[in-house]
Amino acid sequence: MMKTDDGSIGVEPEKTAYGKVIGVVKNRDQLQAVSEALSKLGVQDVEVLDGAAGIKVLDSEQDAVANCFMGDMEADMVQRYLDAVKKGLIVFAAKVEPETTDQAAETAKARGASEVVHFGDWVITNY
Repeated sequence: MMKTDDGSIGVEPEKTAYGKVIGVVKNRDQLQAVSEALSKLGVQDVEVLDGAAGIKVLDSEQDAVANCFMGDMEADMVQRYLDAVKKGLIVFAAKVEPETTDQAAETAKARGASEVVHFGDWVITNY
């Protein structure tokens, strides 16, 4: 995890959601709690989408997901995350190992994260 120039905690977003647990938190304190708990599971990087930069990334994702295998479902999720960022909330995305997916999602939820999903290769799981 790293701190960006604009004060955001996170890393440069990867171009895919696959293999990640993604969710929404209300503030930086909650983000920090989720990040610290996930690090105990071996998650090394938590991407952060917030503010104008987050809106820009999520806007660009809307076009990209239209051509995906599960495009409609993915587009709906991207829209929910975009709406959350526009309301001042924070979206996080954490690359997880397949064997820790459920535990990572439940850990995030236990620290107050909402809209938690995992994008697998063929399945999108809501928690």
